[in-house]
Amino acid sequence: MEKRFSFWNILFLLCVIFFSLPLIGQPESNGGEAGTEKPKNGNGGEPKEADQPVSKEQETIEEKRRKFLESGQINVIGAKDDDMKKIPGSANVVGKKILKETNPIDSMEALRRVPGATIRYQDAVGLTPNIAFRGVSNEESRKTLILEDGVFTSLSPYGQPESYFIPQIDRMERVEVVKGSGSILFGPTTLGGIVNFVTRKPPEKPTLNLKLIGGTNGYASNLLQYGGTAQSTNTAYDVSYLHTQGNGFRDYQGFNVNDFNVKLMQKIGDKDTVFLKYQMYQQDSQATYLGLTEGLYWKNPRTNPARFDRKHVERQAAVIGHDHSFNDNWKLITRSYWTNVGFQFKQESYSYNSANDVGLPMPPTNNVFAVYAPSPVGNRPGDVIYMQNTTPNRHQFFRTGGLETKLEGKFTLLGFENEISVGARAHYETVNAAYNQFPYPTMDQGLTTQQQTRNAKAYATYVQDSIKLTERFKMIPGVRYEYISQGVYTHRKFATSTDVAYGLATSAGQNILVNQANETYTKVVLPGFGLTYDLTERFMWFAGAHTAFSPPSFSTILNPSLGLGYKLNAERSNNYETGFRGNITRYFYTQVSTYALFFSNQIVNTNEAGSSIGAVPINAGRSVNRGVESNFVFDFGKFADSRWEVPLEVAYSYTRAVSTTYVPVGTVQNSDGTVSVTNQSLVSVNSAGNTIRVNTNGNYLPYVPMHTFIGAIGFKSPRGFYARLEYQYFDKQYSDLQNTKNQSTDGSQGVVPSYGIWNADFGYEAPGGRWSVFINGKNLEDRVYISGRLPVGIQQGPYRQINIGATLKLD
Repeated sequence: MEKRFSFWNILFLLCVIFFSLPLIGQPESNGGEAGTEKPKNGNGGEPKEADQPVSKEQETIEEKRRKFLESGQINVIGAKDDDMKKIPGSANVVGKKILKETNPIDSMEALRRVPGATIRYQDAVGLTPNIAFRGVSNEESRKTLILEDGVFTSLSPYGQPESYFIPQIDRMERVEVVKGSGSILFGPTTLGGIVNFVTRKPPEKPTLNLKLIGGTNGYASNLLQYGGTAQSTNTAYDVSYLHTQGNGFRDYQGFNVNDFNVKLMQKIGDKDTVFLKYQMYQQDSQATYLGLTEGLYWKNPRTNPARFDRKHVERQAAVIGHDHSFNDNWKLITRSYWTNVGFQFKQESYSYNSANDVGLPMPPTNNVFAVYAPSPVGNRPGDVIYMQNTTPNRHQFFRTGGLETKLEGKFTLLGFENEISVGARAHYETVNAAYNQFPYPTMDQGLTTQQQTRNAKAYATYVQDSIKLTERFKMIPGVRYEYISQGVYTHRKFATSTDVAYGLATSAGQNILVNQANETYTKVVLPGFGLTYDLTERFMWFAGAHTAFSPPSFSTILNPSLGLGYKLNAERSNNYETGFRGNITRYFYTQVSTYALFFSNQIVNTNEAGSSIGAVPINAGRSVNRGVESNFVFDFGKFADSRWEVPLEVAYSYTRAVSTTYVPVGTVQNSDGTVSVTNQSLVSVNSAGNTIRVNTNGNYLPYVPMHTFIGAIGFKSPRGFYARLEYQYFDKQYSDLQNTKNQSTDGSQGVVPSYGIWNADFGYEAPGGRWSVFINGKNLEDRVYISGRLPVGIQQGPYRQINIGATLKLD
């Protein structure tokens, strides 16, 4: 990969550090502790202690200043202790402290620590994230709503929600995760939870922040941030530039990322604030969907046959907002957003030495460009990959936009205090997709074989009210309504046998011009209901029930190779949970929750269902996900009344997600609208001659570890030294709904074995946070493990990564 910017960025940062050395040695005049943040939950922090007494006037000024600096954010949870009490369900925050100490390379590394999370790597640094919670499919995070400051990050959130873009974790102040009834306020896709990345607030005075990291596998990251607040003009601003690059963990897996962001806020009088946020993002990566066969993995797991695969993403996004406070109790929040994204993904064609009719491996065809085999002779069928001379290219252009307004208020009705949120959103998106075929993998121009235009319009309204029945007991009802109109218009495609029958083509597979359209409409009402009870001032019980939803994406509306009639239903689930969280004492925090999710019309790809007919989405039917999530933080330093912080952190999750779709006597919808009763067989045989179990009742859903455990012990001295040792364990997973135990030769099916990895962090932060140095070790044992078998073949998890870095703050 070309390593642009790296040399000049490093030289610039080194020069700034050198000329700033006189400043570094001077501690702050107040002599206080540096950089000590006390998060409100157990994800990397400990309970907050009481603040020093302040006057009412000073408290009001500080609150107004905080609200102004946070006006660019829409929080899913919030930064204050009391904000967590408003969530009638499981809620977690990956706080500033844990992000600062562990310096995660990507967002999935940070979210791995959230109880109930399932993640799966398919590239070097999570550029295509696979994230979900509570047993929901994590494939390309399409069932998890990912936001930045409360605004969509997906390139096409309604029609094509696959996360080809995710916010860079280096820029974030915290990450909020909600999996329960609190998700009613957000949508559309909430089956797999909500993840909200929160960017930092502008500093109160002009400040320059620099962060430089370098490490193994060619990894380098440079972050430059400058921001401040002009009190005379009531203006706040924050500008950041991030450059990240590396070689990855496999051959030909290099990447370059550039991320530029501007945030401006202007206070107008005492009641109004306007806000502008603009982003330019560029990704150039040697990303591939192709994993390894079993033989190639055992020979050399770093092998990457798809050396010419490449992904290029150019993203521009803008958000314009306005906050108006009618008084201390009522506030109107308005956001207008817009996104333009160019997405190119070149993928070299391939095939396997699959068995022929007599069981012998097939030889390479005439168009083979390269052969990857475990050994020169004696390879099993399916163990050799033939890279071919043709290279499909998916070129898509995404444009999205929308307007959302929300009214938040407090009032008293019939003697009960209410906190209400009422909102509405209008959203549109369009995708222009062209699929090109290159004659050679080294070429960048080719013949357009398929063209589609995909449009979506959506309107949503929602309301949620928190009713204070007593000083400790709250009832939180809510409801959301979504109306979605989707259309897919095909202009060019490969001909099918139906096209030949209608005289549109002379042979199947011919590239033809067509004018075909398919439109669908979805209307859904999503209710939610929650209860909270304050057992003590800082410890609460919660319970909630809500309906989650995922609309049919463009790929489930129409697949050109299957014809216009291929449509699937939207996904729904009825979710229930209860638990408790909070500070039992000032040195002991805990959150424990238990849940049950009842799914209908769940959509998975057929390679997950085990049908071996390709990656085609299907409705896999009903399933039930049950589990327990827990995390604890016990600070031995506070327990001993010491100035040292010595937190012991434990997170454990139990997830049992099973299929319940099979019924011995089922029904069939006839073409004339009538319904017939039919007996369903226990097994069937697919077109490849493989036996498929129709009765999957009791089978575990793919890529859901039953047990996950994370334990960590750390310390931080009053002088600024800190260290942390962490162990992460993930139970075995099945790669398909058939729960295939034996690994297929091509690596696409079989058990994903359990694995555990050790991480360690060590660093020093100078008084006042003026500068710091650190070293982070990830997967210290260099454990080679399988992260998944999707999209195609064995995909490895990240190998050992050692990073060394430094930060500098100038104000």
